[in-house]
Amino acid sequence: GGSGHGISGCLIRTLGFRGIEMKGGDRKSLQPANHFIGHTIVEHFSLFKRTYEPAVYLEGCGMRVFNSRFSHSSSSAMRLEGNDFIIEYNEISKVVDESDDQGALDMWYNPSYRGVVLRYNRFSDITGGTHSGAAGVRLDDMISGVLVFGNIFERCGSRMFGGVQIHGGKDNIVENNLFYKCHAAVTFHSWGEERWLKELDTLAVQKKIFEEVDIRSPLYLNKYPELKSIRENADLNTIKNNLIIDCKSQFLRNKAGVQRLINNTALESEGKTLEECCSPEFLSKFQLKPIPWQQIGPRDNKGAN
Repeated sequence: GGSGHGISGCLIRTLGFRGIEMKGGDRKSLQPANHFIGHTIVEHFSLFKRTYEPAVYLEGCGMRVFNSRFSHSSSSAMRLEGNDFIIEYNEISKVVDESDDQGALDMWYNPSYRGVVLRYNRFSDITGGTHSGAAGVRLDDMISGVLVFGNIFERCGSRMFGGVQIHGGKDNIVENNLFYKCHAAVTFHSWGEERWLKELDTLAVQKKIFEEVDIRSPLYLNKYPELKSIRENADLNTIKNNLIIDCKSQFLRNKAGVQRLINNTALESEGKTLEECCSPEFLSKFQLKPIPWQQIGPRDNKGAN
């Protein structure tokens, strides 16, 4: 609760359950909490309960997580439940080591969660999963309208999952990211129109979109105009201007074939390091905007050494 609470410059290590839990803001009125987590390290967490105990759990509206590092866990590093979160300049690595069907950053089953921005983060060495797989970013079961921009995915994905995995969502934008030595870049599990509409009409989802919030309200429609066509264009996401280097596959499980794929380039590294591939000169050759990789991670935190 409250507003404007923050955690900064902390080292939180060796935990049986989750690291930081923040709840605040009002999703119905889109009033932001303005809570924040910055320059903080959470590592070696979820040691007792091995799943669904992330380093950071956010619930509500209007929070920011920046320049932090989350690493070493059997399951997800971040769980987002809400609207208007900004997740930027973070390092996330060596998570989802044991669990399956998960992402280092995970969102699940609410098409009214909108306005989430994931930008300039570095996801590294996320290769677990025993059946479906593990992803850097998992947008699961109807998660829609998320912007994934300017991130680095390094050795991410396994089984049927890539660096980014979209399961049944729409209106997501995956743009200007670098995928380096990943199992795949972006993977999809498309639902199709029939399943999408059927799920929208379930009591569980009706409660989420019309009672917990009201996506028909002028407030929501003005803030998130794509909600006007929520019953149209199932599975349609935009994958644009991404650079895919030394990945086994570009895109997997695109069953419906409806994704909007624009100017994505796949090539071999030819011995170039990740840092060389991140240089503005190299990225510009493929119409990518600069990715400020040197600004990623915590500053002024003794535990970062």
